[in-house]
Amino acid sequence: MTEKDWDQLAAVYESEVCDIFVRDRRQVIAGWLEDGGLLDDDRSVLDVGCGIGSFFKKYGSRFGEKLGADHSQKMLGIASRICRRQNAIEWKQADVKALPAEMSGKGELVVCSNVITFVSLPDCWKAMTGVARCARKGGWVMLVQPALESHDRVARLEKWHAPVRRGDSAVVQRDDRRQRFFSETGAGELAKSAGLKSVEVRKVWYPWIDEGITSPLRGEELPWDWLVTGRR
Repeated sequence: MTEKDWDQLAAVYESEVCDIFVRDRRQVIAGWLEDGGLLDDDRSVLDVGCGIGSFFKKYGSRFGEKLGADHSQKMLGIASRICRRQNAIEWKQADVKALPAEMSGKGELVVCSNVITFVSLPDCWKAMTGVARCARKGGWVMLVQPALESHDRVARLEKWHAPVRRGDSAVVQRDDRRQRFFSETGAGELAKSAGLKSVEVRKVWYPWIDEGITSPLRGEELPWDWLVTGRR
């Protein structure tokens, strides 16, 4: 997607995009941050592809220095308004595939949620490398990636047939956009491709309604994204 595409999406972001920081039904992200001791009020954090600032709105008061970067100036304007009560947030317009050198090594935690979804796999690798470089040595990177297994499971429920998938990722059609979704293995390998260590992949569940399903079968697992964490 181009800067113009993201600017157009900005106005309807809250209603049309599944914002995992808001929709995390089982508080998996909060649990990981707490368990890792990352919410101690003075750690620096970068959110690359920050959108309308949902991560900062929910967790920003628990961090020190904060930087939110996004390709869309309109997204940044909304984020600045939503997070106006937060202290010490710097907002920066930047393309995740060409992050400026001054962002390198700045974050004890670097967040990147549902951004590295490019149709081009080399673009995904390039973006992943840039995001990883934003972390300090020994710092953490926290990614959220769309789950291919969850997407295909939802497709089975909606259409009563299962797409046949092979490999670590696949490009899928989501409304009017094409995005790359990752398998559990593929999400982990993406992080490792940028040199991250201690990589772990876990599910972050969100409500059925975010997939347009109002009456799921009883006992069906909630849809999910992948939470991918690793250390630089």
